Amino acid sequence: MHSSRFILFFFANILNTLLLKSIFAIIIFMKIIVSENLMALAKKLKKYAPLYIVGGYVRNSLLGITPSDVDLASKLTPERIAEILNGTKFEVKEISKKLGTITIRCGKELWEHTTFRKDNYDTTGRHVPKNVDFVEDVREDAKRRDFTINAIYYNILKDEIVDVYSGVYDLQRKILRCVETPSYVFKSDGLRILRMVRFACELNFKIDRATLNMARKMSYRLNDIVGSRKYTELINIINSPTKYSISKKNADMYGLKLLNFLHAWPFLYVHSIFVKYKLTKKASREMKFYALLIDIINSVNPDCIEFYLKFLLGADGFQLQKTNIENITKIICGYYDALNKMNNKKYFFKYFNYFPKISELLKLKSKFLYNKYYFFDYYIKKHKIPIHIKDLKIRGEDLKKVKALPAKKYGIVLNDLLDKVFDGLPNDKETLLKEVEDGIRNNLY
Repeated sequence: MHSSRFILFFFANILNTLLLKSIFAIIIFMKIIVSENLMALAKKLKKYAPLYIVGGYVRNSLLGITPSDVDLASKLTPERIAEILNGTKFEVKEISKKLGTITIRCGKELWEHTTFRKDNYDTTGRHVPKNVDFVEDVREDAKRRDFTINAIYYNILKDEIVDVYSGVYDLQRKILRCVETPSYVFKSDGLRILRMVRFACELNFKIDRATLNMARKMSYRLNDIVGSRKYTELINIINSPTKYSISKKNADMYGLKLLNFLHAWPFLYVHSIFVKYKLTKKASREMKFYALLIDIINSVNPDCIEFYLKFLLGADGFQLQKTNIENITKIICGYYDALNKMNNKKYFFKYFNYFPKISELLKLKSKFLYNKYYFFDYYIKKHKIPIHIKDLKIRGEDLKKVKALPAKKYGIVLNDLLDKVFDGLPNDKETLLKEVEDGIRNNLY
């Protein structure tokens, strides 16, 4: 009996090993596509240095995912490349002299090239290195990368993989692992913690235990990252199910659970222990963010939702533009005011323009309230009931004819008229002017 189990176990291990080797071989021989223009660029630089593709393009190509942006690297400095390509069909534009980054354009193709370098960070864990040293060795350049799967280089002319940190093997194992010791990687750049979560979600990878545990210990490094970068990564995490063909449908939930495990929320301006997040899988990017905000608010339970949102989204938080903050605040507050069953007329005076998006969120929470407000919205549109002052057949200049009415009261009067027209007062100039005159006689204004 025991010998049979041993034999089965032995052959299962052999089969598993052969399968892994087969997958490994498939990844190794997966073709990395190089355009004619990019090949011409590599040949143009051949005399001076080999040209490499590095990062996501190589990683995704080896995974069988359609790659997009091409990141290039070589030992050549921006100045040297500009000199070599001067007068050719390749156009060079400087992006960051400090970081050695340029773009190279040829027709409709655009590539970003970065000189091999060694990054020197200060102790804050900020995303941008304090200073850099340009180097000539691809292995030295690989040390500044974050994860092994992003540190795979492809020599274009030699059609050869340069894999300093066994990133191809980690691709085969579907493991996310730091290139150097995790403490060194996360200490250098706190944003890498969020990038780790995003890559794990998008690629359906597990995180190496040492990498994950150190990220948890060093989650405070997120404090050093600007809010706009945190926002971008968070948006990408909750939209990870639709990123690649290999992304799982519940990848967003996986990502948010990772953020819970990392105790990351306090460093994302959310003083909450646990964020649950509930939303249908077909929701748009925008709706997913609104749903997450609602879950955060429910977890935090602020005294004033509007004030909290302006803090979370504003200069002290994710640093969104003022217009975006106002729109998001209206939509979220409109959702909660609907849950609190705000009076129909008052509600639509305040939220009519935002209701289409509010209704999507409301439908997920309460079909009864969704139907209640949706019917009223439909009724307003069908009967063309004025909902804004601009819908009235009277303007401020028309009120000048009423000499007894001071200009400072025009706003009050127009709002009063809108309220009455909404309730059935005929919306014509003569009737409205008469209503104003009657109001003055009765000391209403």
